[in-house]
Amino acid sequence: MTTGEVRARPGAPDAPGPDAAGPRGLVALYRRLSGLVAAPSVDTQAVATVMAGELGVLAAVVGPGGEVLAAAAPGMSIAEAAALVRTDAGSAVWPRTLAMAATVGRALRVPGPGRRVQVVAPVLFGREVPAFLLAEEDTAARDRPEALAGDDVLLLVAEHAATVVGVIAGRDRVLATAAGQVRGDLVSGLLLDRARDADQAAQWAEHVGYDPGVDHRVVVVSPDDDGAFGAGPASLLGEAEEHLLAAAPSALTVVRDTETVAVVPEPADPASVGATCARRLARGRVPDPDALWPVTVAVGGTVRAAGEIATSYDQARRTLVAARRLGRAGRVLRFDDLGVHRLLLQIPDPEAARTFAREVLGRLATDRSERTVELLRTLARYFREDGSPQRVARVLNVHPNTVGYRLRRAEELSGLDLDAYRDRLAAQMALEILGEMEA
Repeated sequence: MTTGEVRARPGAPDAPGPDAAGPRGLVALYRRLSGLVAAPSVDTQAVATVMAGELGVLAAVVGPGGEVLAAAAPGMSIAEAAALVRTDAGSAVWPRTLAMAATVGRALRVPGPGRRVQVVAPVLFGREVPAFLLAEEDTAARDRPEALAGDDVLLLVAEHAATVVGVIAGRDRVLATAAGQVRGDLVSGLLLDRARDADQAAQWAEHVGYDPGVDHRVVVVSPDDDGAFGAGPASLLGEAEEHLLAAAPSALTVVRDTETVAVVPEPADPASVGATCARRLARGRVPDPDALWPVTVAVGGTVRAAGEIATSYDQARRTLVAARRLGRAGRVLRFDDLGVHRLLLQIPDPEAARTFAREVLGRLATDRSERTVELLRTLARYFREDGSPQRVARVLNVHPNTVGYRLRRAEELSGLDLDAYRDRLAAQMALEILGEMEA
């Protein structure tokens, strides 16, 4: 069925004939409108086209804000008919008319511009009213087939057409939901390495639009407080997916349990995409969105082949664990930046690692007095500056002799010998475990 110019009385075989009685003509038009639902490619434009052609009226489907979703009128193109509807939508009474139709839940007849009459019927989808069916005619110039000549015909047809639009919209929504579920299942399958082999992984990736010609990284966005912001982490996950797609439209996304996952192409800078998402989630939730985020963002390593996506996801998950162990929740952390923590994450019992660190550092780790903490952080800075007391002094804004004194005191409290290679290595590992090297 064409969705362009509409004729006043199409001569299709299933159109009501001129000899049909009033009720029979109305039933025939009902059937024609209802039959549109069976055609999978038909949309709401077809409903407006049939109404305009059979009744010689301006017919349209509009959204709650007056946006034109479909429009048709005899002798006019879609664009011309839509322009007439937008003119009507600009009137002061339009919002009140739509609100009233939505409230009463049935078609209303209201005065239109000049001698014209409008019928507005709500499109019902459960408790929602996602759209309205509009029909407008000049009653003085009415020219319909005798079978459709009654005064109430326009009201009745508009109400039935609104029901048909609701069915079509519901069908499209169900199909979209089903397609989204399939897409989500395939993305999850790639993340969890459920493909039978590399060929099947490539097929799944092709189906969801993955580009194997560019590098990708997996980005995981995870809320840090299960009880924060309403209903827990789930309250943020859908919104996080929207922000990720806004920042990287070509990303593959899926919401899983307590995290939102995106496979982001490298040209989009996955770490920046994750940071943008976190900042947007923070707005209205925390005092300073640039300093504090309600989520932690973890970025896996670079992959290209579809079968490697699971590797990047596993790396991102391990990076998320590391971020929280290191006290870096609410920030972005990349797997590439983990360094020695890639190995530390393999330790099954985190407390065993912390016990080792406390044993190595002795009172430096257990005494939390201000002076001892100062010694511990000076030692960490000493390692970060590659053992140069002069650079440590410049960074801390103290005299090099002060640095030397602090290092000697650190050796005394810990029992370490910083001239011994093994002691230096053990001390650095202990500081990494306790997160002091990140300060």
